[in-house]
Amino acid sequence: MTLGIRLRTGAATAAVGIAAGALLVSPTTLPAAHADTPTVGTDITTKHWDGTAQLRRGTLDNLQPTAHASLRIRGAGGDTVSYTDPFGDGTAKEYEYGTWTSPVVETGYPVDESISSWNAETPTGTWVQVQFRGREADGRWTKWYVMGRWASGMDYDRGDIHRTSLDGQGDADGTVYTDTFSAKTGHEPVAYQTKVTLLRPVGSTATPTLQSVTTETNQYLPDSAYTGTSAFTIGHQIDLGVPGFAQDIHTGEYEEFGGGGEVWCSPTSTSMVQYFWGPKYQVPAADLADIDAPNGDPQVDYAAMHAWDYTYEGSGNWPFSAAYPHEFGLDTFVTRLRSLAEAEKFIEAGIPLVVSANWTLDEMPEAGYATDGHLLVIGGFTADGDPIIYDPATHSDTTVRNVYTRKNFEKVWQNGSDGVAYVIHPHDVKLPANLPGETPNW
Repeated sequence: MTLGIRLRTGAATAAVGIAAGALLVSPTTLPAAHADTPTVGTDITTKHWDGTAQLRRGTLDNLQPTAHASLRIRGAGGDTVSYTDPFGDGTAKEYEYGTWTSPVVETGYPVDESISSWNAETPTGTWVQVQFRGREADGRWTKWYVMGRWASGMDYDRGDIHRTSLDGQGDADGTVYTDTFSAKTGHEPVAYQTKVTLLRPVGSTATPTLQSVTTETNQYLPDSAYTGTSAFTIGHQIDLGVPGFAQDIHTGEYEEFGGGGEVWCSPTSTSMVQYFWGPKYQVPAADLADIDAPNGDPQVDYAAMHAWDYTYEGSGNWPFSAAYPHEFGLDTFVTRLRSLAEAEKFIEAGIPLVVSANWTLDEMPEAGYATDGHLLVIGGFTADGDPIIYDPATHSDTTVRNVYTRKNFEKVWQNGSDGVAYVIHPHDVKLPANLPGETPNW
């Protein structure tokens, strides 16, 4: 059984064209019952620039702060660039743009992988591009790699672009697998910068706004880095009561977006956490009125469409999935966690997590299926330390809640995706403190 499979080399190799690939590349100047042995500390670092005060620590070009703790394009008259949407009608369009470039971040260790995520609002016709570059040990900078081209809307007749990752970026320094930068051996960066470009059609007064940027970096995490089950730290049961949404009730819906069912694990999981936070953050009923979901939960169809990556040909792009619920007021980012013991800190803070894993039936017999790649929700822990998992891989909303074995689940999560997690929460719900003695990874 394949559930929301994530092919890390990209599910599609649709050509994006020279103009698309060349867009805006800047000069390089710029003791518990389940515990076996403790997990080994791993260098994973997450750097946030959240709100105007932190974003202003970077370099702003043709951008200005707003009254709502974000950045926007200045008045008309800025530099312009041409872009041809590779999934549009083939017409090149001119865009005015502004850029935010982060300060240089020294990691303190060689970076093997990086994931950038963002919170941005994109009125019709506007969009953002996110890029990453690394500085190697000899002081040389890599090129700027495109980590995503994002627009939250789908009004293509009025100028929205098709959101997309970018294949074919590999060179001697590294490459991008859909949403993850991967360094070539011997070319691991020891510092990096992230850049976000905000674009609007020439002549338009609309502007995208940038609320936050997050970049996660880590050293290579082979299966051997996982040395045993983490100790349970809570000591009692917590079940956050996440609403259950089943992905399989959508089988056959919207073939142009994968046909629902098995491939919609990410939007289904994201929707569960979004709806956990209450009506304030849910999709307005008017936006769901035209969704054809005969078995219910039209918000899942809506999420799949609005996180769809047209190059990857799926709705499982990690940063796209995280960026989607920001449209409804939630703060979001992607990171990696080292263990279920770290996940427990979020559950204690009242924050469920969307996580990525894969397994064989022998590795997770309690699940009753195998998967090449799957997203599900950690929504609590039993008194014995086993994770309470809201698993969308079922045919009924009433059977989504499961309890999986701590030892088994932690291993397939850590070895399957190196601990990837989407963190989705209201701004006034604070994150837990990072663990002492470890690089801060949230």
